[in-house]
Amino acid sequence: MKTIKKLTLSTAFLFITAFGMANKIDLRIVKDEDSKTLVFRYDNLSTDATLKFIDEQGNVIFAEALEDKTEYLKRFNLNSLETGTYFLEVEDAVKETEYTILVEDSGISIENKLEKNKPVFRKKDGMVYLNLLNLSKKEVEIKVIDNNDRVVYNQVFKNEGLIEKAFNFKNAYSGRYNIIVKNFNDKYFEEMIVD
Repeated sequence: MKTIKKLTLSTAFLFITAFGMANKIDLRIVKDEDSKTLVFRYDNLSTDATLKFIDEQGNVIFAEALEDKTEYLKRFNLNSLETGTYFLEVEDAVKETEYTILVEDSGISIENKLEKNKPVFRKKDGMVYLNLLNLSKKEVEIKVIDNNDRVVYNQVFKNEGLIEKAFNFKNAYSGRYNIIVKNFNDKYFEEMIVD
C-alpha cells in the first residue's frame, strides 16, 4: 500500500511540475492603419513545440519548430491574405492552443482561443505513467491494445478533473502495445515496446 501511495504522489508531482513549467503564449494585433499584422510571442520554458498558420481548407501557410528553452517572437503580416478564417496553432508536449483569426477587408480580429490539455506520458523501468488534466470533466476513455489488436485494458473515466494511471509492462508478453486516450473528439497515442 505504501508503494502505491508513493507512486501516486510521485506521478502527481511530475504532472504538477509539467504544468507549472507550461509555456507562455501571447498573440496581439498591431494597431496600425492599413495594416493587418499579428505579433506572436512564445516563452518556451519546458519542451519543444510546433507553430502553424493554417487556412480554412487546412492548408499550412507557415510552419516552424520552436526549440526548448528559447523565447520566440514573430510578426505575421496578413495584408496579402484573402478574406476568410485562419488558424494559428501551437502544440507542445502538454497542450494544444488554437487561435481563430478572422481576416476582413477592414482589418483582422482574434475570434477565439481554444486550449486542450494533452495526456502526459512518462516511461520508466517497464512502467508507463499517464496523467491528464481534464478541466472540462468530459468523458475520457483509456485503452491498451496489443500487437494482435486485442484490448488488454479499457476504462472510462467520467466527471474526473485529474486522471492518473500507471501501466505495468514488466511482466507483459513481448510485443508492441498502444495506449490510446480518447478525450471527447481527440485521440492520443503512446507506444510501448516490450522485449
